[in-house]
Amino acid sequence: MQEETELKLSLPIDQADKLKRHPIIRDLKSGRAHTRRMVGTYFDTADFALRRHDLSLRVREADRRHIQTVKRAGSADGGLFVRDEWEHELPEAVPDTSLIENDEVRATLEALNGAASLHPVFETDIKRTAWDLVDGDTAIELVLDIGELRSPCGATEMICEAELELKSGDPKRIFDVALALNERIDCTVGHLSKADRGYALFSDTPVAATKARPVVLSRRMSVWDGFVHICNECLAQLRANEGVARQGQNPAGIHQSRVSIRRLRAAFKVFRRVLPEEKRVFFARELRWLQQELGEARDLDVFILETIEPLRARLSDDASIDGLAKRASSARRAAYLRAGRALHSRRYGRLLLLLERWILFPSLMIDRTPLGQSIGRFAKESVRKSQKKLLAFGKRLDLVDDEQLHAVRIQGKQTRYCVEFFASLYPKRETRKHIKALSALQDCLGGLNDGVVADALLVRFGKGRNPIDDSARAYVVGWYAARIYGERRQLGQIWPQLVKQNRYWQ
Repeated sequence: MQEETELKLSLPIDQADKLKRHPIIRDLKSGRAHTRRMVGTYFDTADFALRRHDLSLRVREADRRHIQTVKRAGSADGGLFVRDEWEHELPEAVPDTSLIENDEVRATLEALNGAASLHPVFETDIKRTAWDLVDGDTAIELVLDIGELRSPCGATEMICEAELELKSGDPKRIFDVALALNERIDCTVGHLSKADRGYALFSDTPVAATKARPVVLSRRMSVWDGFVHICNECLAQLRANEGVARQGQNPAGIHQSRVSIRRLRAAFKVFRRVLPEEKRVFFARELRWLQQELGEARDLDVFILETIEPLRARLSDDASIDGLAKRASSARRAAYLRAGRALHSRRYGRLLLLLERWILFPSLMIDRTPLGQSIGRFAKESVRKSQKKLLAFGKRLDLVDDEQLHAVRIQGKQTRYCVEFFASLYPKRETRKHIKALSALQDCLGGLNDGVVADALLVRFGKGRNPIDDSARAYVVGWYAARIYGERRQLGQIWPQLVKQNRYWQ
């Protein structure tokens, strides 16, 4: 058995030649590149028992040899795949589970009737170019895979990716090489293995948007460990929704991607007083850029789904609403293209690589700073300060103006994320009540922000050769005026719940 430590990069096919000519390959390569064709068949039981046990079994044919590889899923934090792997040469392309040295894995397979129960699930056909890179004491294998996945039903999916596998030495150097590649080629971190993609292709299951998982912290954690855990949870949500958002068809994909970015930005704000200023400012700026790139698509989704469609249902014979709907749909298509370009961009790839490298290899004297202290006191102070900042807006929130209400909404969202980050450290009943009240505030004030966005869109659609009809503008303005009026009335019930909130964090 050996442990595989690998970083995967996804890149467009037109970037493949640029990668082959990259200076870092010329500077670090040991020997010549090797190119060969590899055809791999992945096996599983009829009910995907291997998949359920976090195992994959592949028989690959290359250079007239048959190599069986069994992998067990391990950690994938920070973009690095770390997995146990068992390889054996076979006389033919038929699995032989008895060769596996690990008793637990072999017993699992034998309980499934061993190789007799396995059948082909999908196939990979790849042209692989490999380089051995050596930098001091660190040896890395860089491979470029170009080919396709094929399922028995005839479905195919293109593969174009680079893999950096640590052979020996410092794992941080994998990120250094990846960042050097990113400087000259358009690439982002790949978070799905070929097995992940193959099973998805075989099952023909649409990729669904994913909500955030609850953050579970321990009071034994340091402040830094808590920050890293929160960041990893936010990144996991971003990775889970990346593919959906890139497709540009499911509004939930864009929405959940933006939620993950907002949560990351909130984490940097919560921990700002203990993080290195240079790192905090850089990542805050890059995350703000990414949120803005996806923001227009989300704004238009909300405008169409929560304003135009209800208006069309009520005013089905009004041509002005149809004209507004066409303008908004056209703008949304362009906004989705913008979001997709951002999620495929070199800048996005660099952001992920730098952030994931930093939280894996911080290069900080953590034990000698506030980051090395217990998370408990830090959580208490963070929740207290965030709640205090929110309540500073006063006891009669229904009397403040729209500009102040917008500030309340922003702070309410920040406080909600802060409470959610540390909720596992406090009684569930109390945090649940607090989060429920903060969510109600956020939902109540949502119409105010949506109204501001809608007004900006109406100004935009009122320009050009085919401006929208004035009656459509009037319908939208009236729609939001009524909504905001209703929300202001609800504030009288929601705000006192926050003012009277039990100070469970003290």
